[in-house]
Amino acid sequence: MKKSLKAALFAGCMALIAGGCLLFGDRSVSWLIGSAGIAVCGIFFARFEKKETTSGEIALAAVMTALSVTGRIIFAPLPAFKPCAAVIILAGIYLGAEQGFLVGALTALISNFFFTQGIWTPFQMMIWGLTGLLAGLIGDRLKKNRLMLCIFGALAGLCYSVFMDVCSVLWLGGGFTPERFLGLTIASAWFTVSYMVSNCIFLLMFVKTAERILERLRGKYGITKGGG
Repeated sequence: MKKSLKAALFAGCMALIAGGCLLFGDRSVSWLIGSAGIAVCGIFFARFEKKETTSGEIALAAVMTALSVTGRIIFAPLPAFKPCAAVIILAGIYLGAEQGFLVGALTALISNFFFTQGIWTPFQMMIWGLTGLLAGLIGDRLKKNRLMLCIFGALAGLCYSVFMDVCSVLWLGGGFTPERFLGLTIASAWFTVSYMVSNCIFLLMFVKTAERILERLRGKYGITKGGG
């Protein structure tokens, strides 16, 4: 891409962000966080697009994304009890940090075509993407210790819920206040606990199967975790 085109795209993005801040007023912080989420996801998508990627890597990432999206849709009648975070974590552990981020971000983007898109989509893409990324970075430790895996899953559920609560408070307008955040956190406490518990349950249910299948497929397609 030519430098002039890159500069024009960058200027356009900055103008869009600035315009959004002016348009949304007291919701400008939420707009900025959403813009940051889109930028982070865009960087990872562009990196994945430019690197030499084998058909096996693409296939495994697509399969894990499909499983995560399907799991979220199937468990839609059960609020906050879904296997998608567990699948994202396992993708990060066994496919690598970058693949984990892609699976997490794409899970939010694709599944929200069923659950409806909105200002929350970039937030979900970023938090689930970072969950997969971090799982990949400490994957060797998580594979060796089931207790640490459960703790990580529980913390992932907690961070997701708290992050979404913060974004919700900001988007409601009027700025962030501890009172509003505390009220929303208390109101959603049951959902937070459910996220944490469901992550642990699904991780323990899937980890052995994922280890057996994904390790075999990685060997078959010559995929190195470091490349993910």
